[in-house]
Amino acid sequence: MTPQEARELKHYLTEAARILRNNTPDSRLHDFESIELAAREHMVKTVGPTIGEFFSQTVNRSKDGNDK
Repeated sequence: MTPQEARELKHYLTEAARILRNNTPDSRLHDFESIELAAREHMVKTVGPTIGEFFSQTVNRSKDGNDK
């Protein structure tokens, strides 16, 4: 990963985290354990499937000979 890509990734991850935090009840943001559980839930339900789908599409294109 280039330094520019690392900066872009950090920016996008920060923005995604802001959106997810805004969609987390305040009652789940009071201690480390509840924050961690809320973050994990977002990862499993929202972030993971989207990233997994993207990687799956990349693999399928590669198998078809249409890499990138």
